[in-house]
Amino acid sequence: MTMQLEQVVTPLNVAFGAMLTGIRRADLEDPEFRELAYQLWAEHRGLLGVRGEDLAELTPEELVHWSENFGRVETERLAAREQRMVGGHPILRIGNTVDASGEPNATFSNVPILESDADVQYNPQTRRPVWHTDSTFKMNPPIGSVFHCRQAPPRGGDTLFADTCGAYDALEPEQKATLSGLEAVCSLAHHDKKISLYTPNYPTLTPEQRAANPPNRVPVVLEHPVTGKPALYGLNSSTCMLVQEGEPVSAADLDRFDLEGVEDDSVLVLRDLLPHITSPPFTVRWQWESGDIVVWDNRCTMHSASGFDAEHHTREMWRLTLLD
Repeated sequence: MTMQLEQVVTPLNVAFGAMLTGIRRADLEDPEFRELAYQLWAEHRGLLGVRGEDLAELTPEELVHWSENFGRVETERLAAREQRMVGGHPILRIGNTVDASGEPNATFSNVPILESDADVQYNPQTRRPVWHTDSTFKMNPPIGSVFHCRQAPPRGGDTLFADTCGAYDALEPEQKATLSGLEAVCSLAHHDKKISLYTPNYPTLTPEQRAANPPNRVPVVLEHPVTGKPALYGLNSSTCMLVQEGEPVSAADLDRFDLEGVEDDSVLVLRDLLPHITSPPFTVRWQWESGDIVVWDNRCTMHSASGFDAEHHTREMWRLTLLD
């Protein structure tokens, strides 16, 4: 390679996260660069961003190939999101864009704009930002995701990331003991209903789709299959209850979670840790520029969206999901 790689690697928050700048589209195809990128992703606790002048011209095919450097790209489309995909590609469009007929063609959640860096930390009173790990409701949850910015608003729309491995390490022994053996019950129907309560146009599942997407259970403390390090896991908008491993959940409770969008008080055991997990030592605020690509490891990070002025500006993001 002709790049001076050591000149473009920038740590984001001590050991958590790294950014590569000055990247060209051609670099994404270079085997040496791809190997370096994977190493940086693993060494910096599952968070890597790349930035370059011509990355906004990336094709869907190029983005898929880059994503395959970190895992197997998921091709299955989530229920109620079929019209939000980019062409025939396994790419979900997120933002406030519309198609030629004026209909929304992106998944959009109406969340507040960050006013300062202090707003990155979870606020128990407002329950914002909505920090989470992705798709814990799936039988085989993703190992990570890739986000590509096609169009960024002049202000807002940042994505926030938290180091859940470092946050777990910093817990007191008594807190770790409380979390040991707990499972999070996660339901896609609960996820969509909950979001629809503050974003009315957000799609919810039909009875048939709900039956085809039963709840999943994941450990609250996940041992990373590659590094072996434990990390906090399982908090998603789909998380409706925490139980001991193997403890049953009644059908009546699941109906209440899925159809009303409410969650059990037991989720507070994990949610109450969010101010700690999302405190400055463990977080990164990524301010998007058109063309940016960020890949994160869903097994040892959490993330959150932040809002922008959707009435006056357009934001378009492409997201791919990575499987083991």
